[in-house]
Amino acid sequence: MKVLFILIVTIGEQTVDQTCEQALCFQDINRCLYFAQRLSNQPEYPDIKAHCQHINVDEDSRWYK
Repeated sequence: MKVLFILIVTIGEQTVDQTCEQALCFQDINRCLYFAQRLSNQPEYPDIKAHCQHINVDEDSRWYK
């Protein structure tokens, strides 16, 4: 098992994806937080929110450094 950080994106009340196969997963928490902050701070789309959450995945899961 490997610990990664998944980027959880919420549009309005709906969460987009919560698996590494469909969402972005990162090995580095700072990289995940960078994208979460960029998505959450868009004044033209205030209903889009993003945050990072740790997740345990198999060794063969897709992820970014």
